[in-house]
Amino acid sequence: MIVDSHCHLEPGPDTDAVIARAQDAGVGLILSVACAEAELPGLIELLNRYPMVYGAYGIHPEQAAAMPDADAFIAGVQSHPKIVGIGECGLDYHYGLETRDAQIQAFERQIDITHRLKKPLIIHTRDAEADTIAVLQNAQRAGRLAHGGVLHCFTGSVSLARTALDIGLHISASGIITFKKATDLRAVFAQVPLDRLLVETDAPYLAPLTHRGQANEPAFVAETLACLAELHRVFADEMAAVTTRNFKKLFQLQEDA
Repeated sequence: MIVDSHCHLEPGPDTDAVIARAQDAGVGLILSVACAEAELPGLIELLNRYPMVYGAYGIHPEQAAAMPDADAFIAGVQSHPKIVGIGECGLDYHYGLETRDAQIQAFERQIDITHRLKKPLIIHTRDAEADTIAVLQNAQRAGRLAHGGVLHCFTGSVSLARTALDIGLHISASGIITFKKATDLRAVFAQVPLDRLLVETDAPYLAPLTHRGQANEPAFVAETLACLAELHRVFADEMAAVTTRNFKKLFQLQEDA
């Protein structure tokens, strides 16, 4: 079984077909992520409709100014028993630093809530490595990362990867590792220990190489998994077993899930 550990599904007329194609590709579990309060109803609909779909809810850094108060956010996380993680949240300075302070505040608040609710953290970081490292190291020193987390869709430096590993986080590979120019990124992933790896699509974004230009979907995670297996010189089914086991452990799922 393969797990797509991070995507953004939406209920619609094509969702049954998307799920069916994923199952045909060997995908047995999907984590769909809501990045804003307005996305929660759609996520809950998916969780109720598809047994193989689990969920996470967080406030994306681009939505930091709309971060709900703590009680409202916690109510959202607790609105369905299949919401198993908090995020994606983090820092994104790609479009500038105007919202830097609001992003850091929202990130730190969500870290605190993961600690209170004993759930893992799903981290987004883009063009913000120094601040991301500082926030995560401070959280670790304060004992607020005890339930783990993952740097999703990792595209960062060796330094960021080492920091994540040192504080006990997982690192997730997206279809970007299959791109022809991603040599440096593949080199980073080749050094990540097997027990810290996850694999994802981030669908509908970032389709892997043979599907470039198409909307990404969970079925395509198999291509990324095959690339990751090649980097670690293991068979694809072994990488599937490893990343599935890592996912279930991180998100506190039963082995038979």
